[in-house]
Amino acid sequence: MSIMKKTVSAGLVALSVAGALAATAPAAEARDYYHHDNVWPGVAAGLAGGIIGGAIIAGSQRPVYVEPRYEYAPPPPPPPVYYRRAYYAPPPPPRCHFEWARNEFGEAYRAQVCY
Repeated sequence: MSIMKKTVSAGLVALSVAGALAATAPAAEARDYYHHDNVWPGVAAGLAGGIIGGAIIAGSQRPVYVEPRYEYAPPPPPPPVYYRRAYYAPPPPPRCHFEWARNEFGEAYRAQVCY
């Protein structure tokens, strides 16, 4: 055991013995006035409890088994994007021409014929 663990264990034993003795002590007397002299034992008890509690918390942080992390190679970069100009030609005009045609009365007129 390390020195810190021995110290913490001894502190816990002393704290538990003091708690057992305090449980058997007579009940506190109710007084009508306030004593400033009774503040310092409370401050000392708070400091001792803080030191012991901090030691317990600091001692509880020990290494724990952690699953191994597998390092994978990064994915390959995406293929480069090439931008090029797109030239759009207008659709070709319709191939049309005019022809002479005749109606049912025999009159001539021009008609546009498209393919």
